[in-house]
Amino acid sequence: MRGEKGITTASIIVYVIVAIVVVSLLSVVTGYFRHTMLTNLREDRNNSKYIEFASYFVQDIEQQGNEVLTAKEMEDAQGDKIYYIQFSNGNIYEYSQGNKIIYRNQIPICEDVDLCQFIYGKDKFERKTVTVYFKAGDFVRVNDNAITFYM
Repeated sequence: MRGEKGITTASIIVYVIVAIVVVSLLSVVTGYFRHTMLTNLREDRNNSKYIEFASYFVQDIEQQGNEVLTAKEMEDAQGDKIYYIQFSNGNIYEYSQGNKIIYRNQIPICEDVDLCQFIYGKDKFERKTVTVYFKAGDFVRVNDNAITFYM
């Protein structure tokens, strides 16, 4: 009987254990890959919000002879903060914390933004600057990481 070939109970148990280990490893690797891809997709989506806003904003900053008339913060009727900046060419950028939308001349250009604050001033060399505090999800440019545009 020892010379007979066949499947024993012990070999079946080993095959099942090996199959469980392989399936477990594949599920862990797949889960990690999926998590990484979703994180990258979310970051790309937030980065694209800033790029969308900046594509309009840089046009006004770089326009020859264009000046900042006012950059202020106010509250709407519901008590939400509104940040806005007005240029001499007539373009106005406005961000409302209530609806999380950036408007350019009353037209929405960027949605689901957590913060977009405009600060107009001068640097230590007396150059005119516009500093933008921008936050959309994981894309955060505030305080030391804020974006400064020179006019």
